[in-house]
Amino acid sequence: MSWPKVDCLLVARQHLGMKWQRQGPQPITRGQVENIFDGEVVGAIQALAVHPVDSAVVYAAAVNGGIWRTINAMAAQPTWQPLTDLERSLSFGALAIDPTDPTHLTLLAGTGRFSSNARSGGALIGLLRSVDGGATWTTLQIDPVRPLHVTGVAPRGNTILASDNTAGVHRSTNAGVTWTLVSGAPGTGLPAGPAFDLAGDPADPARLYTHAGNSGLYRSTNSGATWSKISNPAIDALLPGSTNIRMSIGTADNVYVAICGASRRLAGLFRSGNGGAIWNSLDLPRTTEAGGVVFGLHPGAQASIHLSIAADRNNPDIVYVGGDRQPAFTEGAQLPGAPRFPNSIGARDFSGRLFRIDASRPPGAQSTPLTHSGTASGSAPHADSRDMALAPNGMLIESDDGGIYRHTRPQRGDGDWFSMNGDLQVTEFHSVAWDANCRTIIGGAQDTGSPQQLVNAARRWPSVSTGDGGVVAVDAISTPGRSTRYSSFQFLGGLRREVYNTAGMLQSRTPVALRVLGGGPPLAAQFYTPLELNRVAPTRLVIGATNGVYESDDQGDTLTAIAPGLQVNGSGPIAYGATGNSDVLYIGSGSSVFVRTAARPTPLTASGTYPGAATVVGIAVDPDDPRVAFVIDALQVFRTTDAGGQWNIVTGNLPARGAAVLRSVVYCPDLGGGSVVVGTNSGVFVAAGPAFSVWSKLGTDLPLAPVLRLQYSGQDRVLLAGTLGRGAWTLTLPAPVP
Repeated sequence: MSWPKVDCLLVARQHLGMKWQRQGPQPITRGQVENIFDGEVVGAIQALAVHPVDSAVVYAAAVNGGIWRTINAMAAQPTWQPLTDLERSLSFGALAIDPTDPTHLTLLAGTGRFSSNARSGGALIGLLRSVDGGATWTTLQIDPVRPLHVTGVAPRGNTILASDNTAGVHRSTNAGVTWTLVSGAPGTGLPAGPAFDLAGDPADPARLYTHAGNSGLYRSTNSGATWSKISNPAIDALLPGSTNIRMSIGTADNVYVAICGASRRLAGLFRSGNGGAIWNSLDLPRTTEAGGVVFGLHPGAQASIHLSIAADRNNPDIVYVGGDRQPAFTEGAQLPGAPRFPNSIGARDFSGRLFRIDASRPPGAQSTPLTHSGTASGSAPHADSRDMALAPNGMLIESDDGGIYRHTRPQRGDGDWFSMNGDLQVTEFHSVAWDANCRTIIGGAQDTGSPQQLVNAARRWPSVSTGDGGVVAVDAISTPGRSTRYSSFQFLGGLRREVYNTAGMLQSRTPVALRVLGGGPPLAAQFYTPLELNRVAPTRLVIGATNGVYESDDQGDTLTAIAPGLQVNGSGPIAYGATGNSDVLYIGSGSSVFVRTAARPTPLTASGTYPGAATVVGIAVDPDDPRVAFVIDALQVFRTTDAGGQWNIVTGNLPARGAAVLRSVVYCPDLGGGSVVVGTNSGVFVAAGPAFSVWSKLGTDLPLAPVLRLQYSGQDRVLLAGTLGRGAWTLTLPAPVP
């Protein structure tokens, strides 16, 4: 075949000045919360930092969406400002305000991967420090060799401490220029071992608390220079095999610690009223459901990520704890046909599970629900708690996999939960699709379901379904003026086709039958099951199950097993159909590429010449030439011009351009005469033909969150990017020059 001759400078000029436009969601509505206005959710927030004297100022560190600040936190719809969009990583594990700075403008944040999406995320670059309230940041590298997942930070002027979940506690006395690993170092008193948390005493900045692997809990009274053990045998007995430990320090020398065991559930909750000298065990929160089944703080067994704790600012006997989700009424009980909800405390969905513990009460009566029946209106935030903090006005602020929420009267049962999500845009999309009839977007999101725009450029996206949103797809060409959207939740649950008109109005909804023909095995879904529509005939589709590849000619109602036992990689590397050959099919399984160039029963056959050795994460076919395809793994780009017969490596200068960890790929025929575009952990990059190996950054203003999905609409000349942590973005190509 022949390629147009394109000058690289002309290609660069074509996309010079193009800006990515944010599309939202800001926030998602109809989400998985209860009795909260509009059901607002956004995405996972890992850590909070509340201004010590001004309740209106709150900082939030998203799991993969960077650091944000609001100065009107108590408003009905807070306004948030992103502070780190162009930093090298937007994946955070810890955040704190320096209590020794009288201006309260010094912040310290630690990077880490804590996403519920298999801990996926951006680069582990250490720490970010700001002395101007987040306007500018300095990167501080803790360890030049080991990438660390930071679990806690304690800025104290020039003395800075950070904990991580593998090596332990690190300390710098020169504002982060040099570092010492305190854990295991002679003379420090702190044994070697991971540290899941690092907590400071709000009444004494020099007093810090942490834990050291299986060795115990430790306290420092000199800003982390030396440490002494404070845990008792009951606490020590729970440390082996523990998966998470969180601590909170009150204002009256009261210390609380929550310990989660190997079962990934809360195993122990303890209080000390004298800085750790004497400990008392507290009630573990629990409810009893149908059939006498007892559930604790973690019915979902997700304590390794979802655990939060906060000591009350005013009552030294009260502590608040958060776990994962509510149990269903019938969960664990043999009650055929019984309704799943409400459960014993009035929950009607898998929403947040939080409790108030009052140590002044007798054992057995210390725990009270902080949601549902423990509120004035039966309210509850999203599930999967991550952090909690008390504002100066006494309100409890909680972050979870749905965003940020506040409880108005946490010490009592007559308060309620309210959303603080405002215009945050931190949704973790693993899948997005463009509807060319409506010029809108639908997405599949970690934790926050499958939201969609109802009209072009709308920022508030209602949910199609909740839970963990599945892979989405849109057929906008089979029926003029109608769009068929496919969506589901985890494990292909509730897979549906919804038909919309050009005004975005729902016309019909049909469950997808997935009936296997010819005696093939029933489809066994993956957690996020890859699903791809045919580019030429989109009533046809391919599904990548755990037990094989299935093809449908009738919108998924019936399926044929075309490759039993072959599992498509979870990232969904499938390219299906192109002009001239609607049957062409490429899939990635492990480190191999399988190709089919004719209709079934022609088998999918591994390309024996494919040179890649790492997991295939993306495949794109030239829509006008089925023989041309691009395949990516995390580090390289490969190209074939003969349907997998031979391959060339076209990675070229991509690493030198700053591309780190390749995530997605699409072919764009309207850019530079034909270009391949890749999404990475550090932006979107493009290379034009005929070489496809000279790369440049595509567009400006795109936050550096992982770009897990790219899609191009030739009809609208729109490139769509779905990011893991900063929602959906579009880039509109300029009109072609006559």
